[in-house]
Amino acid sequence: MLLGTGFIAVVTLVIRASAIMYVGIVGVTTAAMWMPYLMALIYFNTDKGKPMSGMMKKLSYAPLPAPTPKWVKRAVVNHNNSMENFMLFGMSVFFALAMGVPEPEVRWAAMAYFIFRVYYSVFTVAPEIFMMKTAFWMMGWACCTYIFIRGCIESTPAYDL
Repeated sequence: MLLGTGFIAVVTLVIRASAIMYVGIVGVTTAAMWMPYLMALIYFNTDKGKPMSGMMKKLSYAPLPAPTPKWVKRAVVNHNNSMENFMLFGMSVFFALAMGVPEPEVRWAAMAYFIFRVYYSVFTVAPEIFMMKTAFWMMGWACCTYIFIRGCIESTPAYDL
């Protein structure tokens, strides 16, 4: 929780990202989410006395039967959900900016989305706290929907009737 809050503080207060930069930051963090759970899967499936056996099992798509901590499965869920939501977020920002929505308005919604997604990840991977994961997911979805709606409002008709 503290690391997530620190990451939010650095991005929002030090970097002061633009709306497009939030797309990049969310993309980079989403792209890196596989590392912790993949390393854990390899570690827990490494046979004693065979240091590279877990890696070889993973690379050859062999079954990985070793029991893993619950956080590993939650990290996989977090990564999958983040990949799905990244497309929605990125397209909403690009669409709204292309339609002429003022960048500061999109930036505030993109910043809120970023904050909600960081906390979604924290509450997904950490031990479950009732409804927090779902609440942060919903708030992030609302940010994307708001950005899309603002883009639709700013759009002009493509043809006359």
